[in-house]
Amino acid sequence: MQQLTALPLVTASQADALCASIGRLEPMAENEIEQVGKILEQLPLTHRRQDVEEMTKRIVEGVNHVVDFLGAIAQMHPWAGFAVDAFSKFIKLEIQRHENDAHIIVVHTTMVKTVYHLNFLSRVQVDKLEKDLEGHMAFLLDNMVKTIRDFGAFVDTYHLCWQKTYKLLFSHIHKKKLENFSGRFEKHREDLDEMRKTVTQMQLSVILANTESLLGQLRIDDPDLKQAEAYMIDKGGPEVVMQDPNLIDGMAELLQEKATPRMKEILRRGFDDLLEEHTARYLLKLNSVQDSILASVTSSQTMILGRLNEGPHDLIEDEEIRSIWKRNVSNIVAQHWKSSVKSRVFVAGLHEHYQRVFQGHDSPVAHDDAWTLEFFSRVMYHSAIGDIADDDGSGYISASEVNDFISQKRSLSHWSKPEWFAFWACGWYNNNALYYRRIKHVVQEVVNLVRSAETAALAHGHGSWHLLRVITESLEPLVLIADVEDFSGTLKVPHQLRRLQDEYRRHEEERLNANLDRFGCHLVDKSSLRYVVGDARIELHMMPLLYILMSRFHKIVAEVAHQKHIKDDKLIAIEELATSSIAVCAAFEDRMSDLVRGWRFESKDIGVQIDRYADGLFRKCYLESERYEKAYDTLRGCLFGEEHTLPRHLRPFGLERRTTSPPDDLVRKLSALTERVKALESGIGTRGPVPLVDVTSEKSVPQSPQPSNIKESQETDTDELERLRPSPETPGIWMNYL
Repeated sequence: MQQLTALPLVTASQADALCASIGRLEPMAENEIEQVGKILEQLPLTHRRQDVEEMTKRIVEGVNHVVDFLGAIAQMHPWAGFAVDAFSKFIKLEIQRHENDAHIIVVHTTMVKTVYHLNFLSRVQVDKLEKDLEGHMAFLLDNMVKTIRDFGAFVDTYHLCWQKTYKLLFSHIHKKKLENFSGRFEKHREDLDEMRKTVTQMQLSVILANTESLLGQLRIDDPDLKQAEAYMIDKGGPEVVMQDPNLIDGMAELLQEKATPRMKEILRRGFDDLLEEHTARYLLKLNSVQDSILASVTSSQTMILGRLNEGPHDLIEDEEIRSIWKRNVSNIVAQHWKSSVKSRVFVAGLHEHYQRVFQGHDSPVAHDDAWTLEFFSRVMYHSAIGDIADDDGSGYISASEVNDFISQKRSLSHWSKPEWFAFWACGWYNNNALYYRRIKHVVQEVVNLVRSAETAALAHGHGSWHLLRVITESLEPLVLIADVEDFSGTLKVPHQLRRLQDEYRRHEEERLNANLDRFGCHLVDKSSLRYVVGDARIELHMMPLLYILMSRFHKIVAEVAHQKHIKDDKLIAIEELATSSIAVCAAFEDRMSDLVRGWRFESKDIGVQIDRYADGLFRKCYLESERYEKAYDTLRGCLFGEEHTLPRHLRPFGLERRTTSPPDDLVRKLSALTERVKALESGIGTRGPVPLVDVTSEKSVPQSPQPSNIKESQETDTDELERLRPSPETPGIWMNYL
């Protein structure tokens, strides 16, 4: 276990703020514990898979205030932070998982309630716990951390093998391990109970459910599982079936799944061997979880409020960006930068600042970064700069988003900030275009190799090459799902930008290759992808990642191109790379779904946003989903069989795609008009009531021309309100909708 270091003690003023926060959070946390308990009681009575999945999701996602409450306690008593940190990271990883298992959720709930017993520390004043008791408490919590991590590794390994064939053959092992974890958490609860009575003379208020009884009552109605279970028993039990490839084939066929070489190898080795191997990868994922709960919610809020009282610019960590923000806080023309600002206004502020810096450069030689001014001054690059910092695609950039964006430059610390912005304005897209060409070339080479090898192999009666050809041809559209146009022949790229592009590609490929070598190439969920790319925004890194995956795929195929039959270890490696490519594609589409939900909530035109966000990277995925869904279905059948048993994080194309419908368009117009009318009423006050506008008439709301520069764009916002005034002849029929 890694070495644990204590957090610094809080000051008296911070302690007062923490006490207030604990008092506010505790009733909400108590309510969540109660609600989770009620859901758990209903779980044994539910037998439909969809209902069970919904209930398990509510349990996993329903303890936010519990996490916040325990985080505040950990800030007050730093030696308790180790357990709370491990607990919060476990919860965050589980929330990223789209689905869970009822049996695991029972023990998961036991863990939540056990850790919640730390609530007695909320009644213990800071530095009032005796040193010997504090040391004993730290020892107990250290053991609890180990159990939480062991349980997390088990859960992650359990979900790594999602097929029903695994679940059934490993079920007896899973049952024993869950009972063991339940017993370990029960022992931790008893230890905390004794400690609580020693410190506060109070009895525990949270009683654990009978975990073993609940585990025995859970069941899902599935005729295929019953038939496969009878088959397993008839053939001698799980241990016999797992060691016989032919019996595994028979069971998988009953479950409408495909017994791949990887599945047979895992079953032959056994679950314990897989768990030991995967635990190291789980710890890597766990350590990559960002935003530890140990940064107390209360103290963070207090710090932010204090900074806001001084000025919103004080939220910015970088000194230069902070000075730009500060200069625009009271700037009426710049629309008063607060804790967030419109993306285009932010870029205008950058332009103004760097123009002043470069023009004021006191030297006969131009400033080293003067070449970057073109990217701040030309409107065509503003969207790209804004989008890279605008994490949620809202059109506004917050102080925290700026901090996150600037912090990513640390790995390229020798770059100046103008270089950093210029790269993301144009260089990143140019790199994507280069990777797109390279991926296309590599995939075509693989297809040619496989087709040639298949022709030779079929003459000798070997069919594994045919399977590989279908896999390769299905992968091709999926790894080229990003919409990237190549402007390399039409746009002149400054040599300084080319240098940045080359340097960033080298840095990114070295980093991704190192992470893949450390973690492995089998990426099956968001947390494994996040560890490898180091970011939640998959669109920023997917092109180099797919290029690396396809290059490794090509290397394997080239090694076996002259063999009549492909060995199992190579087929396993190919399966893992293909699965990882599906995971990247699914994460890409999931990211698009999150953006679309946000845009729809803000009543924005989805088609327009898709067309421009991240230089239109999501366009093909949104508009041509049928093409990619067909390729995905073929690939899934080749790898895993026709049964749809893949977890949701490996099932893309769940979002409905369509152009904006007339009702959606009307809602968007009404929402935009309402906001503008409010602004107009507050701005003209004494000029009388504002006439109603017929938003069903295109003529009633003239379309404003595209601003040619930032200044014109700012003037547009002011003038647009006046242009919205309809003529007296225009009827206000939209009032019928109110």
